[in-house]
Amino acid sequence: MYVVISFNYKNSDVATRSKLAILQNHYNEFKHFGEVIIVTTCNRVEIVGFVNVFNPILVKIEKLTGINPKNAFIYKGVDAIRHIFVVLSSLDSMVVGETQITGQYKEAFMKAYEEGTIGKNLSRVMHYGFKCAKEVRNQTNISSKPVSVASIAVRKAKEVLGDFAGYSAVVVGAGDTGRIVCKHLEKHGVNIILLNRSYDKALKLKSEITEVNVDVYSIDKLKQFINQYRLLFSATSSKEPIINAELIEEKKFDRYWFDLAIPSDICLVELENVFIYRVDDLKDISDENIKKREQEVQKAYAVIDNCMDEYLKFLKKSEITPVIKKMRHKAQEISEDVLQNAIKKHFIKKEDAEEVRKILHTAFKRFLHNPTITLKENIDDARIDGMINNINKLFKFEENIKDDDCVHHTKDDI
Repeated sequence: MYVVISFNYKNSDVATRSKLAILQNHYNEFKHFGEVIIVTTCNRVEIVGFVNVFNPILVKIEKLTGINPKNAFIYKGVDAIRHIFVVLSSLDSMVVGETQITGQYKEAFMKAYEEGTIGKNLSRVMHYGFKCAKEVRNQTNISSKPVSVASIAVRKAKEVLGDFAGYSAVVVGAGDTGRIVCKHLEKHGVNIILLNRSYDKALKLKSEITEVNVDVYSIDKLKQFINQYRLLFSATSSKEPIINAELIEEKKFDRYWFDLAIPSDICLVELENVFIYRVDDLKDISDENIKKREQEVQKAYAVIDNCMDEYLKFLKKSEITPVIKKMRHKAQEISEDVLQNAIKKHFIKKEDAEEVRKILHTAFKRFLHNPTITLKENIDDARIDGMINNINKLFKFEENIKDDDCVHHTKDDI
């Protein structure tokens, strides 16, 4: 059964999602449930699975994080598949049309693959999901002007400060989010003070910024710069806040800090002139973005509907194919037994065996022709599951007919 347990900006706050983010370090705790992918982004933490049990997963989440999953959005079966397609197409994002979510899901997929929790079922649905996201981008203009939480943060800063060309902003973190922040600050003529744990990675990002001044420092200089400049954007992968009360000095000027990390980079601060904007605080701009893109959103959902039809048809076909193979194998097995028995009892000469085998093969192929065609023609019929179950019972096939082994998709395939 496909399942998705989703905590996102709609049903859980930043603090809750920060606690849930530790789940990505506990794949071993979920392996025995089945196939599992754990996705953590600034806007969501999701457990995507193909599992045999469900409630024990909820118990495990609460045990590991202390968070009761009662507020999570739960999707099962077809609803879970659709949710995956919608998320990958960035229709469930705070910023509709942003392109980061697909990359973040790919990273989560590869992490799960390395952890050994990917099998044929999740491999299939993710493969189709990535394909669906690509079709949405190609067939709509939903991502024609790509936006992200990072770009919205810069836009909010401009709204607060007015024309801030010539300002200097501290950016902590040189990952994807930090890079987007820097690119948007560059467009507005804002100079950048870039802090990162990896100095080489920060220098690489600096080389991409040519229109404004970029100074690169070690993250050890954090205390100095957060108390010197008004504008700060932080987006690291730290598991603990990197900006705490011990680092913050009282200043007479107003400071505007944007915490774009999950878990949070900035601890709770109660200073009159320190204004902290977290991911969820940017939702108003997100709602405005959705309204502007409403027409393209409707087109995108139509594309998703087509992708869903294609994938569900694929799933039905993947159930039918092994049943057909099993019927043919059974017919061949019985024919061979009867043939060998006839030879043993001298009803047939041994030298005639191959000719008789061909005749038997032709006979059982003709016999199975109509059932095979009927199954394939009724792939869209709601009764197809009943047909498959009845065939399994009639022929006493094993309950779970195995399909071909899953071919895992590598990073280059996705």
